Amino acid sequence: MQFPFKIIESNYSTRSEFHVTDGYQPTHALFYLKKGSFVIETNGIKEKVSAGDCYILPDYIHYHRNVIEPIEFVYVKFTGNNVCPYKIEIPFGKINFTDKQRFVSNITNLENLLSRDDAISTGYREHLLLDILFQIYSQSHPKGNNYEETTCSDTLVNSAIAYIDENLSGKILIEQICHSIGTNASTLNFKFRRELNLSVLQYITEQRIKKARKLLIGTSYSISEIAERCGFENMYYFSNKFKKIQGVSPSNYRR
Repeated sequence: MQFPFKIIESNYSTRSEFHVTDGYQPTHALFYLKKGSFVIETNGIKEKVSAGDCYILPDYIHYHRNVIEPIEFVYVKFTGNNVCPYKIEIPFGKINFTDKQRFVSNITNLENLLSRDDAISTGYREHLLLDILFQIYSQSHPKGNNYEETTCSDTLVNSAIAYIDENLSGKILIEQICHSIGTNASTLNFKFRRELNLSVLQYITEQRIKKARKLLIGTSYSISEIAERCGFENMYYFSNKFKKIQGVSPSNYRR
């Protein structure tokens, strides 16, 4: 079974100050504070994180953080799994669990497995992380879990998705994708529509807009910089496309 996230690193640590106090996480990270406290600022909002708190920090949010009292914490660095048939978007920041007992049980079991490197322990750690993340997702989507399907069992579509993900900030031609994965445009579009109910171009635009939403919320880049980073030809085309899909302009979405 493929999970929507995979663990890059998990450990227990102590700090009198963070090694990096300002910047971006290289991957998504979950922090569970056992002792001490620290303050973190994201998007101009400061939060104090204390013993017993869980904090999610994604890779697209700029942060500034400092330790207040020396801290002891469990952390898990994780990333999306491109071969999983669905993806879920997790809220970031300090998480208040409605079922605190379930979370504490999961994080305690995960902590107990940190020193074990065998395949079974690794798989169980990912299972525990997944349950924590699904718990967070379910709290933020109380009316139902509408998971975003972005990959499938078709290897050709998955290869095309991987190519698109790697080249999203630049110009992507269907002919280039086809040449890279050894197919033709009609076959690729047919498979995309069958598996994802989207054409290849629609999928590319959807992923560009998704990336733009994250940059608008999590960075101070200008609209033109975001347009460039998301592979749009210019700011005006980006703004028109964004408003058509999201219903508001990029600047209003950011506000």
